[in-house]
Amino acid sequence: MKILKMKLFQETACYKKPFAFKVAETYPLPPYSTVIGMLHKILQAKSGEYFDMNISIQGEYESIFSNYQNLRMYKGKDKVTDMPRNVHQLLNINLIIHVKAEDNIIDNLYKNIIDGVETFTLGRNEDIVRVDEVKILNNISEVNIVPITTSAYIPDYISDGDISGIHYRLNSKYSIKNNLRQWENVDVTYVEGDKNETIEDAASVYIDEDNDYVFFMKEE
Repeated sequence: MKILKMKLFQETACYKKPFAFKVAETYPLPPYSTVIGMLHKILQAKSGEYFDMNISIQGEYESIFSNYQNLRMYKGKDKVTDMPRNVHQLLNINLIIHVKAEDNIIDNLYKNIIDGVETFTLGRNEDIVRVDEVKILNNISEVNIVPITTSAYIPDYISDGDISGIHYRLNSKYSIKNNLRQWENVDVTYVEGDKNETIEDAASVYIDEDNDYVFFMKEE
C-alpha cells in the first residue's frame, strides 16, 4: 500500500458538528467523514461506491469567529420558516492529511489532484481548499515516544485515551440500512500542539520523511 501526503490551506471553514442546529458549532479540525468525502469526490466515486482507506488528520488554525446565515426549515409540505443562525468559522487553516490505501487508489488520487478534476472543498460547499503540496511518500517509520507538536486527532488505541485534550467520537464511514445512514465511529482526543503533550509507549504511530507524525484512524 502507498501513502499520500497533502498539505492544504483554507481561508475559512466550518466543520459542523452533528445535531448543532441553532448554533452551527465547528470541530477544530475536519472529522474523518468530511475528509473521506472530499477524497471520494476527488476520486469521482459513484453513488454508493467506497474506497477503503486509512487517514491521519492534523493542523492548525489562526482564530475562530462567528458569522450569520439564514437557516430555512421546512415544516410539512407547504410551511417554510426562516431563522438567522450563528455559524462558527475557523480562519486561516493549515492541514496535514495522510492517506493510506491500495496503490491504484493513491495513484488515482494523486493524478486527479494534479490534474485538478474538481474544485476542492472541505466542510461546506463554499469552503474552498488550496492544495499547497501533494506527494506520495517513500518511507515512514514507527515511533513509540511522540511529542505533539501540531494539533491533531489522536485515536484512543494510540494512547488508551489517557492524554489531555478534548474527547470526540468522530464519524468515519457509513453504510445504508433501512434507507438510513449508519455511521462507524472513532473515539479520539483532540490535542493542541502548544500544550507540550507527549505520548509514551504509543501504538502504531509513524513519522514520515518530513518529520511529521502520522496518527492513522485505524490501527495498522
